[in-house]
Amino acid sequence: MNSLEMPFVPIPRFGTLVCAWPTRVKEFQLHCLEKDMDFPNQTNPTDWNHPVVNVNWHEAIDFCLWLTAKEREAGLMPEDQFYRLLTDLEWSAAVGLPNETEETPAERSKQKPGYPWGPMYPPRKGIGNYHQSLKVDNYEFTSPVDAFEPNELGIYDLSGNVWEWCMDNFNTSRTYHTLRGGAWDFYGSGLMSSARNANDPNGKGVSVGFRIAWAEQDIFKGGKEKKR
Repeated sequence: MNSLEMPFVPIPRFGTLVCAWPTRVKEFQLHCLEKDMDFPNQTNPTDWNHPVVNVNWHEAIDFCLWLTAKEREAGLMPEDQFYRLLTDLEWSAAVGLPNETEETPAERSKQKPGYPWGPMYPPRKGIGNYHQSLKVDNYEFTSPVDAFEPNELGIYDLSGNVWEWCMDNFNTSRTYHTLRGGAWDFYGSGLMSSARNANDPNGKGVSVGFRIAWAEQDIFKGGKEKKR
């Protein structure tokens, strides 16, 4: 648990700790207040336990830098540790995918069958927050980050609720960045565990948020994690 009461858990194959839920309205509001920034428009602006949305990739990175500096200054984080977004392969490990050998997120997308809830589509009722046409939840937009059961690693919302920014470029053109996890306004093959989405790093959306990782500098070299 960090100073903002964000819980972190280990994931397979990596030394990284991953936040158990996407960054919430509560944490991002504090970030905006301390940095004298405008808070982005939200579908549920007063629900502090919902994931923050309308955040672009650069703003998500800025949140990580701010929180790293804040905790180092308070003596809560050593100089060789820091917050950042998950890499694409860390996200895969968190959702339970095996090793993926393709070079880029674009090449990995939808290559492994199955969904976070199992092999078959559609999802069963009460498993997550998805497009209303699926009729599996009672939320019109986002939902509280702990509204549904976590996976076996103790991680919430790896499926549905909001798309989550990752560190990686989507493909070799380096124009777009990678998003994972589907969202409250999504259905179909985009909810596969191996599905990726892409967006301009300046792009925002009412179903786009982010999740952070707690990492050590010596295991993040050149954009790739050193497995442990």
